[in-house]
Amino acid sequence: MFEVKALKVSKIVNFLVDTGTSYSAITEKEATLMGIDISSLSYAKGKAIGFGGFFRNKIINREVDLTFNGDEGQHKIKCSGGFIVILIPPNLSNEEREDLIRLTPNVLGMDILRRFRTVVEENRVELILEKEKKE
Repeated sequence: MFEVKALKVSKIVNFLVDTGTSYSAITEKEATLMGIDISSLSYAKGKAIGFGGFFRNKIINREVDLTFNGDEGQHKIKCSGGFIVILIPPNLSNEEREDLIRLTPNVLGMDILRRFRTVVEENRVELILEKEKKE
């Protein structure tokens, strides 16, 4: 569950687990489906690189609560440092834009994943969402 109480929005969101990215993000499409006014969000610092080249992202500068369901109940993580919204680059054709909107996933990056225990075995990698690590 992705929830921003200050904006009165919550929605079940599917994420791609991406250990190669340092930050987590939802897509412009997902934010719009939640009822978040993208135009009211500030731009994130710096540019990002993606399928469409370099582009700017926006940021939700409100506390975001992520709730994960597991075998032992729910586990909630508070994200207070801002949550990225992936914007589709504006310089694309309508066809390219539609493809990127359809293909770009919401991602859980290392900013969230580092709070969980990850198990790497000889022939497989498994992410186990158990208990939050003590920091």
